[in-house]
Amino acid sequence: MNSSNMLNDPDFNNLLLTLEAYRHRQLIWIKGDVDWCYKQVLLLLTKQQQQLTQPMKGSWVQAEVNLDTLPKLSEDLVHLPASKARHRLGSEQDVLVIDAFSGLNPDALGALAGTLKAGGVLYLLTPEDWSASVDPDYKRLAAWPLEAKDLTHYFVQRCERLLIEKQVPRFSQQQEKLGNWAIPNVLTAATVQPKNQPSLKKLLWGAVSEEQSTLVTQLVDWFASKPVVPLVITANRGRGKSGALGLLLRELIQQPTSKKLLVTAPSSEVTTAIFDRIKDLPLELQEQVSFIAPDALLEEQPHADLLLVDEAAALPVPILKCLLAAYPKSVFATTQEGYEGNGRGFALRFTQHLNKHTPNWLALTLSQPLRWAEGDPLEKLINRLLLLDAQVTDPAKNSNKPSTFTWIKQADLLRDEALLQQVFGLLVLAHYRTTPDDFRQLLDAPGIHLACAWQGDLPIGLALIQEEGGFDAELAQAIFMGKRRPQGHLLAQSLAFHGGFVQAAQVNWWRIQRVLVHPLLQRQGIGKQLLSFVLAEAKQQPALDLIGSSFGATTELLPFWFRGGYQPVRLGITKDQASGEHTLQVVQGISVKGKALQQQLVERFSLTLPDALTLWLKALPADLLITILQALPLTKVALSEQDQLELDAFAEGHRPLAVSRTVLKNWLWQALAERARSSQLVPWVQLLLQEVPELKLQQQLGLKGRKAFDRWLRNQLKTLLE
Repeated sequence: MNSSNMLNDPDFNNLLLTLEAYRHRQLIWIKGDVDWCYKQVLLLLTKQQQQLTQPMKGSWVQAEVNLDTLPKLSEDLVHLPASKARHRLGSEQDVLVIDAFSGLNPDALGALAGTLKAGGVLYLLTPEDWSASVDPDYKRLAAWPLEAKDLTHYFVQRCERLLIEKQVPRFSQQQEKLGNWAIPNVLTAATVQPKNQPSLKKLLWGAVSEEQSTLVTQLVDWFASKPVVPLVITANRGRGKSGALGLLLRELIQQPTSKKLLVTAPSSEVTTAIFDRIKDLPLELQEQVSFIAPDALLEEQPHADLLLVDEAAALPVPILKCLLAAYPKSVFATTQEGYEGNGRGFALRFTQHLNKHTPNWLALTLSQPLRWAEGDPLEKLINRLLLLDAQVTDPAKNSNKPSTFTWIKQADLLRDEALLQQVFGLLVLAHYRTTPDDFRQLLDAPGIHLACAWQGDLPIGLALIQEEGGFDAELAQAIFMGKRRPQGHLLAQSLAFHGGFVQAAQVNWWRIQRVLVHPLLQRQGIGKQLLSFVLAEAKQQPALDLIGSSFGATTELLPFWFRGGYQPVRLGITKDQASGEHTLQVVQGISVKGKALQQQLVERFSLTLPDALTLWLKALPADLLITILQALPLTKVALSEQDQLELDAFAEGHRPLAVSRTVLKNWLWQALAERARSSQLVPWVQLLLQEVPELKLQQQLGLKGRKAFDRWLRNQLKTLLE
């Protein structure tokens, strides 16, 4: 069958009619050599355009767009680099071409599939023997000195297997030679299911479904109600959650009383669907609504009558807690499944906080798809390919069986789909942001070790470990000087360049990327046992020098690492955009060489940290800082007789603070070295080490005036000295 006959094949026409009638979407797999695949997809795009009354909008997606090698498209079909995929969020498209010849970007596939509207087609272009080819996008996984060709391609193998198992429609250059191509099990368009058709009647608020209209009514009533309680909306992608938020804003800004309404999200791009609902209103009404990034919002804390937090599950729980504290009248909307966030983990962790602090909070949801109809084959397929719907079997809370620990190989995950879903589901459940890219890395990133805790035959905890380091002396020196930054090796390179020790890039590391336990079994010692299991194995590796980790520092997390024998060696000077926390790096020496380097790193960190406290770490939470300081080998400051006299004069008399700072700082360092109770030292650390302005401390302590603050300091010091 030649290409022109393929174009006129009644099966393809029937497929397009069926998709339109049922409001479904479909992936069509085209495989062969690149020129042949381009020719076929252009023919099919032409045929698809003939079925539409308006110009067909869509994107041709490549890892890196190369216009010299791409065919010319109509002006409504754009060439899109995979890195810009999120820019299309909130838009609707008739067609997508995912060009895997340039490499398949899992994040882009997950993001863009949700923009394809009912009746749309996603064309996937791949080599004939896709899994045996080198995927160019794998160069993003290839840490130095490896290349894409050196990696396993388990992720692609699994995609290829599922596409065949699910019998997706496909064109094959090899099959063309046999006079055949496959669109199996094509439904007939003769009977249209009424439930799949959108409502034609005009709905309240301008909603596009009865369910969305009901939700907006509930939101409007909630805003006007007393007392103030937070509200949570959960829904899968494409259900109209963001649109409902926009309709709420539309109603509120048109009311007679002017309001200040704020919207925040992981990025402004995510909120396109919200602001689209008000963009036709007069500018003076639109000005009542502002987008502000989460970090800026918490730093500035402007007044607001209402805060909308979209894709809340993609924000770290500590940030959500702070937003709730600052803005009690808030709506937290989140995607239950998919790359945008971690819906189940959000439900288990943030809602626990809501139950404790605002037990009357409200929960609403949306279930009906709007952009496409229920039972959509593309949604099911993408969810399966990228494990966006990975479900975790909950363990028994009070099992008497002791946990067991083993190592899992990446090949084991490829062979055992049930194990793969459980393992990746745990990663999604326990981390604030897990993406399809992370899924591919789990299967194919080189130098990965996966330790697993089990309850019977059920995985309940994981430690994901990455090999790092081992640079030669010349390249390590270039890293130390900031002249080279080879791909990968986060901990080894950071501690060479920022930590100041060139040998940190030369030694061999294990970096613990993630360590997690199912939320239902946390605080039962399983994580500690898992860390010990990993350490015991590390000590059996003859070439390994150090084991460490890099993570967003919180007061809840630090004791876990410090009790496991790890010491802090570097603190990031800015907050990480993903975690909302300062990054802390911790290490533990394994070999003699590694232990010597650990001591050097710790001593250097102890020496340089005090200078950073008055500069870029001024806003670091003092209780967190105290926990870090007390994990370091602080030298006790010997207080002289004169020091003691001046301390007594401040505590018992009226010696001014201005001339007492030096002796007070000496006393504070001694108290930290002696592991005094951290809660009592928080204001002193802020005042003397971080140099927080006295007026700010007065306000923080709820004291009115300088005299009250002065009395408070003297009384506190007197108590501490006693």
